[in-house]
Amino acid sequence: MALTYLLVDCLNGVLMRLGIGISISQLFKMAMLAGMLLFLLGKNLSAFLLSFGLILFFLFPLILKAMLTGDTSGVVGNFGYNLKLILFPISLLFFSSLEMKEKSLTKFWSAFAWFNFWLIAGNILLGVLGIGYSQYDSPGGQGIGGRGFFFAGNEVAGIFLLFSSICWFQTRNWLGIYRFVFFLFLLALGVLNTSKTAILGIILIVGLMEIPKFFSIKLSVGRFLGLLSLPVLMIGMGALIYWGVHATGLIDRIAFFYQKLDLLTFILSGRNQMVMGAWNFFPKVYSFWDYLFGVGNQEFLRLMGIYHGNAHTIEIDFFDLLFMNGFLGLGLVLGIFFWATWRSFAGNLSHNPIWALNLVLLLISFMAGHIFNSAMLGISLGLVNGLGPKVWRA
Repeated sequence: MALTYLLVDCLNGVLMRLGIGISISQLFKMAMLAGMLLFLLGKNLSAFLLSFGLILFFLFPLILKAMLTGDTSGVVGNFGYNLKLILFPISLLFFSSLEMKEKSLTKFWSAFAWFNFWLIAGNILLGVLGIGYSQYDSPGGQGIGGRGFFFAGNEVAGIFLLFSSICWFQTRNWLGIYRFVFFLFLLALGVLNTSKTAILGIILIVGLMEIPKFFSIKLSVGRFLGLLSLPVLMIGMGALIYWGVHATGLIDRIAFFYQKLDLLTFILSGRNQMVMGAWNFFPKVYSFWDYLFGVGNQEFLRLMGIYHGNAHTIEIDFFDLLFMNGFLGLGLVLGIFFWATWRSFAGNLSHNPIWALNLVLLLISFMAGHIFNSAMLGISLGLVNGLGPKVWRA
């Protein structure tokens, strides 16, 4: 199920494109969650209790608040949103508890990474043909960028970075010229996706993963000449990105924000203004209970519509967690990810890609959204952090 769940997301996008409203993607992920909990119940009782505790943490405040106010309409909807937040920690506990033979583990890891990478790459390339969904609507109204048949567009950049980083690490034994061509291919996919997150993220991840090698290798003539060629390569990459933002229409979106708004708003695509809108009512409307546990996704959207004029989430994970799930929810979700990131630094950094991936995704979460509240990304991120250390030890 873990190998093919992204394929189900694609099929779900096709069905939605055809006007069929049944979300097979949500049903499939709920089946995965139930299966993981049943496995933990029989295999690792401590991990099951932790998982069950996480579910209660995000469910009990909703039920108690509904009982006190008499309004039960938001319990199901808000908990449905909260379920996305716990898919990563529960997946992490599940995959950490799996016991696989070395040969089976290596085969699954490679198949999981490459199958899903090419699935995502194929969907992004469909955008070149005008098939599927656009990543954004430009200021002129036409669609720009492509995400194929993935309906949840903003989550594609994060899932693309995850599988790109794993596959990049698996090319470590390739010849240098092949790795460079593959890197250009990854960069081109980020450009075609028309996502600043994907473009900047792939540059940061590849850069972080390659830095440790410079401290552990001897500088030969060939490597010295390679270092001298770096400025030329950087110019070439700059030219590729410049061409891409023009060809895909991203330049129109950039120009729109740059001409009409300040530099910070340009960098954050207007998300900072959403934060300021929420901050207008956060200290006035929220009770002490709300500060601790938040008001939930639906109530927050209603408040944004009243006080900000746009019933929309912030799409910066830090602030979405704060406003929707309170200080306790924010601390719990970030605390788990900080722990997983700290754990990924164990051992030789040049022998695993997880630390670089976690660092970049953590950085992105403070600038954009759909890292911690993404079901697509949560399952894969739990698998990578859960099974990854076992792969490097195998």
